[in-house]
Amino acid sequence: MKERFSVDEVCERFGVTARTLHYYEEIGLLTDVPRTYGGHRYYEGRSLAQLEQIIRLKELLGISLQEIRILVEMEDKMEALREAYRRGQAPEEKTPFLDEAAPILAEQIERMTARIAKLEELKEGFERRLARVNELRG
Repeated sequence: MKERFSVDEVCERFGVTARTLHYYEEIGLLTDVPRTYGGHRYYEGRSLAQLEQIIRLKELLGISLQEIRILVEMEDKMEALREAYRRGQAPEEKTPFLDEAAPILAEQIERMTARIAKLEELKEGFERRLARVNELRG
């Protein structure tokens, strides 16, 4: 399987424009996008995974770019904590990392719960409308 993809290849694969890719990088959603010696962007591993996550959150779940940025920042922080935790030897050295991770995860769960509640409310509204349409159709 190919490991490096050009901007054009990524645009075709994910259905986005080059400007969208550049914008995501400008606002910090795509981080550490590698470049060739000539300065051209290419995408691999982490950058492809980030892009896939951004598109999934934005298009499938309707999450705004601002919310995605918060999620990306939280995920980056969690990755840093995971790495620091792995380096810690004694249990007492790992406790501060766990203490820091817990509120980040709790905040994420709270955000998801609020979004699910809003989606459920929206769904119920559509269900009521559908029931009314079916009722009127006889």
